[in-house]
Amino acid sequence: MDATTTTPTATYVVPAPVPADPPHNVLAWVSLGLAVAFVFFGPLTSIPAIITGHIARSQIRAKGELGDAAALTGLVLGYVFTALSILGVVAFVVFFLGVAAVAANPYMW
Repeated sequence: MDATTTTPTATYVVPAPVPADPPHNVLAWVSLGLAVAFVFFGPLTSIPAIITGHIARSQIRAKGELGDAAALTGLVLGYVFTALSILGVVAFVVFFLGVAAVAANPYMW
């Protein structure tokens, strides 16, 4: 080897950093969990599911977080289950008012 030749140096390629996904909104998942918990606890969880779903959606829009589908699902299920609970209570009251009316006047029919 003579003095004019150089040895090649190693070149390292640094990979570009992977952009991080925005974080998930926790209240969105809380809303969905509360809506599903309606099966066990009834309207005690469906009404908080509506409240947390609305809060989560506003936070998601403001901060650009993930979880809008979970928040929307929690909201829809919360509203549906609350409506079903109200209809159930109304049907219960109407049924027993009818039973009371028939018991008060058995010759009504």
